[in-house]
Amino acid sequence: MDSLTETAAATPTAMLTAVRATREASIRADNLLLVLATEWADAHPVLPADPEPFAPIDPEDPAAEWARELDAERGIPRWSWKAGASFAAAVGRSTAGGDAMIRDALILRHRLPRVWARVVTCEVEAWRARRIAQAVLGQPDDVCAQLDDELDDVAHKVGPVILDRLLDEALLRLHPEQRELAQLEALDRRHATLHPESINDTGVADMSLRGDWKDLHDFDQTLARVAAALARADEQAGSHADTLDVRRARAVGVLADPASALALLEGRSAPKPSKHTMLFLHISDLAVLGLDPVGRNETANRAMLDQQIRDWCGRTDSHVSVQPVIDLNDHVRTDAYEVRGRFETRNHLLNSTCVFPLCTRPARQCDHDHRVPRDRGGETCDCNIAPLCRRHHRLKTHAGWRYTLVEPGVWLWSDAHGQQFIRDDTGTLDVTPPGRPVSGRSPDNGCRAGP
Repeated sequence: MDSLTETAAATPTAMLTAVRATREASIRADNLLLVLATEWADAHPVLPADPEPFAPIDPEDPAAEWARELDAERGIPRWSWKAGASFAAAVGRSTAGGDAMIRDALILRHRLPRVWARVVTCEVEAWRARRIAQAVLGQPDDVCAQLDDELDDVAHKVGPVILDRLLDEALLRLHPEQRELAQLEALDRRHATLHPESINDTGVADMSLRGDWKDLHDFDQTLARVAAALARADEQAGSHADTLDVRRARAVGVLADPASALALLEGRSAPKPSKHTMLFLHISDLAVLGLDPVGRNETANRAMLDQQIRDWCGRTDSHVSVQPVIDLNDHVRTDAYEVRGRFETRNHLLNSTCVFPLCTRPARQCDHDHRVPRDRGGETCDCNIAPLCRRHHRLKTHAGWRYTLVEPGVWLWSDAHGQQFIRDDTGTLDVTPPGRPVSGRSPDNGCRAGP
């Protein structure tokens, strides 16, 4: 890939001209990717010999949900479940992200033809068009037609607020009863979600709630009561006064132990704690000597100061249990086929996520794949067992994807089209050669540690 060099633009006007030209080129490239996405789907239709797309893949896989949505889409062609992964990898996205791009492009082409025509001529940017496509996913044909007509002249500038309003008005006018049912179905999308990826080295993370207004209102009032009780307790203990927001965040932790929360509200002594959290902490030999202040919390997959871990372990509102040390420098094998117990924990520590290119599904939610199958002599050992989520496990088994262990924690993947990717714990690197793809052969039993 060529390196970027300084432009010859010497004046602000020339610089801005270069900026605008670069932006126009970027818009054309992004829109061309949407066109290519539709062509890729056209080139990989569902054939009679193919299994039902995405079934029986993990029901938690977003791609499976998209497939069900596509079933309801009139006139949207399906594409082979095997095809999306290669397209996604070429674009530099996760498999689910690549499928989303194909899905959005097909919805634009088949259900929003006026908006699509403006995408093809680069009058509407790809990201705006995709937002429109996602808004009409699963909506009736007449609603899509009305929205397509109303957006014809404004799709290049419409924002999410106006888009939601136009969609809402179209549904209310054309399908008032269905709109009422949709409002009831919205209750099924209530959730309380902790976002593990949001945690940082301070141990602070994010959680989102979506629910019935009355429930959330009541929860908010209870948070306020617990936060006020924490303020009184802090004052009695002579502690530094936290802000109201901080006390409300602390109140969430108190409510995680209802008995302790009730005792706090009633001014009684806290009962024996009932909370329990298991943490896996990686530390170096220097840390044992007190010379390295940084460890790694595998549960959150983040580096943290050892003082944060000490603070957690020193809290009086949770049980602390010490687990046996697992030395990841060893090489472990077993005669069993199933990956269980300590060996399973060890594998999760060695590979925190699915090892497929660009996938971030936590290892604890994945299958344990024998890279070289057991019936072909593959070992059940550290270097022949890797976590693969259900969809990527099927791609490896049925769709021509293969991977080789380069060194512990580093995997070389290739697909049926000759693309190649290096995956390690820092991410995915596209190493597809410009000419003939490089072939790699695994050891007969998949084990690199020797007999």
